[in-house]
Amino acid sequence: MRLREYCMKKEARVAIFTNANSLYALCIFRGNFLEKIFLEYNKDGLIQNIYSSSVVEEIMYSNINIGKRYNEKILEEVCKTIVNKISEKLNTDKTNF
Repeated sequence: MRLREYCMKKEARVAIFTNANSLYALCIFRGNFLEKIFLEYNKDGLIQNIYSSSVVEEIMYSNINIGKRYNEKILEEVCKTIVNKISEKLNTDKTNF
């Protein structure tokens, strides 16, 4: 299924897991728009936050075993860029957690 098909379904949410420096993130997209982002310095804490959130039931595709497998790279690149920029602003590469 192509990204365009994901975007055509207004209800489809795509969850993308990524990390930058010591910051872990899960970006939730609806179509091409970032709808929500989870940020944590601890991978396990991030996963706990995701599964305790009501949004987990609405995720239809992901790269982390929630819903169907998402194979496109476009949203992964967008999420990675966002997390890199946030990480730079927080100076996570210079901070010990």
